[in-house]
Amino acid sequence: MVVTDVMEPGHGANMEGGGRGISTATLLSELDRFLGLAMSTGDKRSHSGRRDAMSERDEQTAAETALFLLRNLPPARPAALAFLAHTLSSQVSSHIRGYSSGEGSRKNEAQDEGLSGQLESLLGDLLESAPGVWGPLVSQWAVEQLGRWSVEWANTVVGRGDATLEEVVAGWLSCSPARTLAALTVDCVAHDPDTAVAALLDASAASGPALDWLVAHVGCSFPATVISRVLSLGLRSFASCHGRPPEHQLASVNKILNHLADRHLADIRRSLHAILLRTFEGATDAEAQASVPFLLCLAVTSRSRAVLAALTSGIDTLLMPSDRLAALANQVSWWVPRYFVNHCQLQEMVVHLVLDTGGSAAPSILRLLLQALAPASKLPGSVGGAVNNILQGVVSEICMVTYMRRNSGPGRIHIPFLVGLRGGGLDGSDVGMVVAGKAVSPVAGLVEQIISTPNNETLINHLKQLITLVVVQQGPATANTTLGHLLRCSTKDGANGHQEILSGVITALVVHQTARHTHTSALSTALAGTLQPQMGASAILNSLSSLETLLCQSHKDRGVQIHASLTNALLTNIPLLAELINDPVLGTACMQVLCQLPLKKPIPVGHVLSLSHAVIFYFFSSLHHTSLIKKVSGVGRCQRVLSQLSCSSLGLNQIIRLLVEGVFQPECAYLFGAVKKVNFASKEIKGELLIQANRQFNSWVKVPQSHTSIFHMGTIGSGRFSQHNRTPMPSSDTLKFHTQLLLNTLSVCCAAQTNGEGASTVALLLVELISPDIMFNGFPWPEEYIKFTFERDLSIKNTFEDFPVAWQLLEFVATHRAALSYCSVLVRALTAALTAYWNTCPFATAQNAPEALIATQHLLEVMVTAQFLPGPLRVLPQMVVHLAPFEMVCILQDVWMFMRDHTPSPDRWQELPSGYYQRTPDPPLAPGYTDRIQHIIQSNVHKLGHLMSSMVNAKS
Repeated sequence: MVVTDVMEPGHGANMEGGGRGISTATLLSELDRFLGLAMSTGDKRSHSGRRDAMSERDEQTAAETALFLLRNLPPARPAALAFLAHTLSSQVSSHIRGYSSGEGSRKNEAQDEGLSGQLESLLGDLLESAPGVWGPLVSQWAVEQLGRWSVEWANTVVGRGDATLEEVVAGWLSCSPARTLAALTVDCVAHDPDTAVAALLDASAASGPALDWLVAHVGCSFPATVISRVLSLGLRSFASCHGRPPEHQLASVNKILNHLADRHLADIRRSLHAILLRTFEGATDAEAQASVPFLLCLAVTSRSRAVLAALTSGIDTLLMPSDRLAALANQVSWWVPRYFVNHCQLQEMVVHLVLDTGGSAAPSILRLLLQALAPASKLPGSVGGAVNNILQGVVSEICMVTYMRRNSGPGRIHIPFLVGLRGGGLDGSDVGMVVAGKAVSPVAGLVEQIISTPNNETLINHLKQLITLVVVQQGPATANTTLGHLLRCSTKDGANGHQEILSGVITALVVHQTARHTHTSALSTALAGTLQPQMGASAILNSLSSLETLLCQSHKDRGVQIHASLTNALLTNIPLLAELINDPVLGTACMQVLCQLPLKKPIPVGHVLSLSHAVIFYFFSSLHHTSLIKKVSGVGRCQRVLSQLSCSSLGLNQIIRLLVEGVFQPECAYLFGAVKKVNFASKEIKGELLIQANRQFNSWVKVPQSHTSIFHMGTIGSGRFSQHNRTPMPSSDTLKFHTQLLLNTLSVCCAAQTNGEGASTVALLLVELISPDIMFNGFPWPEEYIKFTFERDLSIKNTFEDFPVAWQLLEFVATHRAALSYCSVLVRALTAALTAYWNTCPFATAQNAPEALIATQHLLEVMVTAQFLPGPLRVLPQMVVHLAPFEMVCILQDVWMFMRDHTPSPDRWQELPSGYYQRTPDPPLAPGYTDRIQHIIQSNVHKLGHLMSSMVNAKS
């Protein structure tokens, strides 16, 4: 049926709803039917709130009629909406009562879903067709109904009154009518944000916290709009109440922001920072001046770490310009007593805000406070005093929690600020901070920044206290991580602040660790973690430098406890230090640390062996340097470490073995003048010396009295055979210098033992390395040259020719006199070989064979130095240069006869009080040993006449 008569606007068919084709009679009939059904269903509803079958059918028909009138008859809209609200309220009541008692009806739920779906579809279409007309009406009606339901069923929607906002949102959205009206509210905000949000916030203000769930739900769809409006409303209320608004208002704002924080934290941060920035834009209205107090109260009363993080994140960058901090300082007088009772209350509020700040915002807050306290900030003195009081308050609160409450163990109180300083997450987990794949501590960055600040004594003191509290309060794992990051800080040399902080942290570790100076010690574990190779060369280098400076400083300042604890912790990590010595970048720094350690203490055998091997490697590496200064300094470090390790017999034997073996190895022998020609073919190593290739190998244990090698001897299985290029021979002065450094090092090591054990070890090693045979190596000299030892004698003589340093080592042994008796086989072999040479020498004078002459002179000097030869025979080294070969044979035969009759046994020497050895007096020398020598002197009286007095005096 088509309407033919004209209707006035507002009194006829709905012009916006599409009701043009409906006649007036139909509209009147539907209106009459609606009125009748509405009155009858209201009378039939039972007082208990339950609906019988007849009323349910009439109610459904009345609802459908109301929907028809709502769409097509504008004058009937208020009545239709009122009836629909009444019907939906009964459905909500039935839903909550039924499910709270466990008697929910699936049939009623289906009917409710049907009506709600029709209502949502109808109003949604109307909003799309005419948002300007339907938007305000639907939004106002929907939020009013939801507000009334929320207040009525506030404590029963989820079955308890202490439910979280998320639980309340889920509870209401499980109810079909509430879900429909919430969806309609979201649609209204989408079409007309200003009007719909205003209606929502008005209803929220009227309903109180009960309607927070709807605001939070709408905010999930329009976070920026809702967050800014909620904060604006909260700020307006805060300013109008002079900082004392009803508690539920701030709680509502916090609940809404907390609900939105999981997915819309960035929007919350922008809105909070926008309120704060408005303070610096010159606005003078009450809301702008109340912005900071409002944000402080909001943060302090917030139970959400996320909301607190949104406010404090990046606040150091936001407030760091000194003019902004000065502007805040100027407003304090206006805040007190308007928003705060006094300045103490304000400071306490800031202190608790700092303590509750966690995550990455904690270092930002601390950096802001320290920068404000720095002299370079040029802030008024009152600001510096206030900041100082805040930092002292923070330290005092943490100390109270840490020390007075005895909160050690699993029940430790959670302090978000300390967790954030250690790099932990908002929930207290150890998430850390990762940059370029490596963990970075916020503490390290703060230390590096503050140390570079001039006049930083006060800042260092505050930072030291806080970092120490982090170590003490957060447990051993945090202590290990924090100390490692502090050691790896990049600071300038002589940065006292860095050392002061390190001292404080180590003191805290020492005081609170349960097992001291063992492998489970907190300090030992922390040092082991920071010295791991995977930390990288640069980080380890910084750590070693920090440790060296700290050891020196603590020793100088008589920090007995710190120095002892640190040295003991380092001694337990000697294997790690020994491994680092082999690194060309870290070796020097590691040796400098070892020079500060008391290695004379008894340490495990494995530590002694690995460290001695690594230091000897560093010794030979130092000799490869072209710089004289580097050679001297490197060898000096080695001597300092080796002298302490030599205090134990095991260490002394190991060190001497490694040193003596090293000088005969091809890689190092040329440093001491080795002239042996390499005639064998070997695999080619492309551009890399073996001493460099060996650095990739860890230190390994050397067994004394064995033939194991000190060096890795190359790669087998690749490359072509070729002749090695000869390494350029150092100059003669350099060779002498290297030899002197070697002998000095041996002397330093041997001096650690007063019983002459070191020299005897060198003597035995020379026999082991040089003599190719293990037979006939005893003290006695045979009656005549043994023919089957000729080959061995020549081999020994060739070794001394190829390795001139062997003569120096033999002379070193001779200075200890009795020790040379252990080298009797070498002296005997050299004597026999040289006698055989001179016996067949074709030259007229010995000077024509300079090499053999020098060897003979060295041999006789060694025997004289060790007191192998008595007084009359001590002139032989001065004679040989003027003799002929046959005369050389004569004197060597006389020497052989004397040694045959006077066996060089160690028991022929006695130790003097001075520590030196003196040969026991022998009977007067028989003429048979000196007759030929006297004849030779007489034959060469023009050259050797001055030596006859020695013979005459000895004979008399």
